[in-house]
Amino acid sequence: MALTIVNLTFIVGKWQGTGLAEYPTISPVDYDEGLVFARNDKDPVIHYEQRAWIKSSDKRNGEPIFWESGFIIDKGNEQFELVSAQRSGRVEILRGEAKPTDGGGIGIDFFSVSISNDARMIKSGRRYRFSETTVDYELRMSTTDNPLFDRHLRARLRRPGM
Repeated sequence: MALTIVNLTFIVGKWQGTGLAEYPTISPVDYDEGLVFARNDKDPVIHYEQRAWIKSSDKRNGEPIFWESGFIIDKGNEQFELVSAQRSGRVEILRGEAKPTDGGGIGIDFFSVSISNDARMIKSGRRYRFSETTVDYELRMSTTDNPLFDRHLRARLRRPGM
């Protein structure tokens, strides 16, 4: 059975969790995150909005650190595209193949094919593992200041109340 956007409809709704931002050019910072997936029955897409706030014991606690919105688009043959617009103005298009995971979920590893409006970015990639109870993801990137493909974000999210 080929995986389609219909197989991902179980992710529709609100998710919350925590993550860690790290990269050779920044100091590590913990964050709280909210992620919302939405879908209509007409289009083979899922819309998402992702927001994060600094999690710390100092005055920065609760400050916005990240905000993006975009779409997961079913391109057919288990190929998906992730289109992301970020509050910084950067726009990314990433592509990946959906595969079943050992736990009965779906995994997609996305790799950038286009990055606009951010001259620092060389490439990016995101690894998602979707299950009925968790969304795990990791973001890696290469920049002009650090050409290595290093991890920048990792997080685990759950539905509120779980």
